[in-house]
Amino acid sequence: MIALVPVMGIALSGCVTSEPVAGPLSGEFEAKNATALLQNVNSLGLKCWIKSGDKAFRGLALVPELDTRSGSPRILIVQKGKSQGLPQMVIEANGKPVKLQTYGPLTASPLSTRINSDIIAWNTGKDRC
Repeated sequence: MIALVPVMGIALSGCVTSEPVAGPLSGEFEAKNATALLQNVNSLGLKCWIKSGDKAFRGLALVPELDTRSGSPRILIVQKGKSQGLPQMVIEANGKPVKLQTYGPLTASPLSTRINSDIIAWNTGKDRC
């Protein structure tokens, strides 16, 4: 289970919604540790976003940076073939309880709604696309 309080990049005045909206995602997840949480996101992201042929993710790639000796573990979403380039989105986690946040240009796109929804679903026990 999770203790998730999504904080999206836009304020919802007097309105509570269970559906993520476009924008940055920030919340606490119940997980063994940050690396385990991101390994789950990376594994399912590869399966559901990249290898599935999903048109929304065509031209993008995932670059996991899960070695915690050099800062917080994170996953970079980059342009395919440009793994050294500027990330389109960073999915980063740290601490106990595990806090996850996303940031980068892709958070301002409609695709961030899908990414946010998938991250939340995958870390509440769902393992399907």
